[in-house]
Amino acid sequence: MAAASSFRIETFQNESGTTIKLTGELDSATCAALIERFEKTARPPGTRQVVLDLAGVSFIDSAGMRAIIVIERLAGQHDLSLTVSPPPSAVTELLQVTGIADHVRLTPRDDQPALSAPLIERIELKLPRDPHAPGRARAELRTVLPGRISDADRATLILLTSELVTNAVIHPARGVEGAVELRISAHADRVRVEVGDAGSGFDLQTLPPRPRESGGHGLIVVEGLSNRWGTRRRTAEEGDGFCVWFELDVDYAPEATGSPEATERPVAAAEG
Repeated sequence: MAAASSFRIETFQNESGTTIKLTGELDSATCAALIERFEKTARPPGTRQVVLDLAGVSFIDSAGMRAIIVIERLAGQHDLSLTVSPPPSAVTELLQVTGIADHVRLTPRDDQPALSAPLIERIELKLPRDPHAPGRARAELRTVLPGRISDADRATLILLTSELVTNAVIHPARGVEGAVELRISAHADRVRVEVGDAGSGFDLQTLPPRPRESGGHGLIVVEGLSNRWGTRRRTAEEGDGFCVWFELDVDYAPEATGSPEATERPVAAAEG
């Protein structure tokens, strides 16, 4: 399985204040370290200006965005001047979807297209239910369909998949054990991603509203960026349980669907 990107926090002091520089992926597994570093930075007397430098960040999910919101609130409590240097443009564009959190009512869009489109590639993974699972899923997606889809489509697929895997890791039903199962199916006109486990799932109509600083906004990101998404109960052949899925319509390079060998290539990745 492909290795996940490393995450690093560096702190620099200068005459104008303190700079906290991030490199790598800011997600549910790394955001606590960022908040802890900021709290340590804010404690010394005389600290008045802090720069949060995100220029080296390659990925941010909704957990990472919540961490930045928390830091903004802490800066106000400590009377600090906080400047956030934005991440690269591709990451910044995806983050604009976080503004829909106050305006979107979750309604699964399960109007699936015709299933006649040929299958190009399928990958199935079993991810240990730990904080590193979303990073493993992202690393695997970066190896899928190399050169066949646009960078923008790939970035969207990575973000949405990471959000669903993160939800499966941090919001499991009580007593649920076993791996988080990820299936990526690339068809000639779209990519479908399914994330499932042995849990009983949830009812969207009964999910309570959450403040921006708390968890549970991954589905809002999926609602905003996917073409279709929904939930389903898994079959006995799949081991029962619950699944959340989404589809993203994509454009492929002509050679991606023209080769007979590309019609179907299921891949099974080892657990862990």
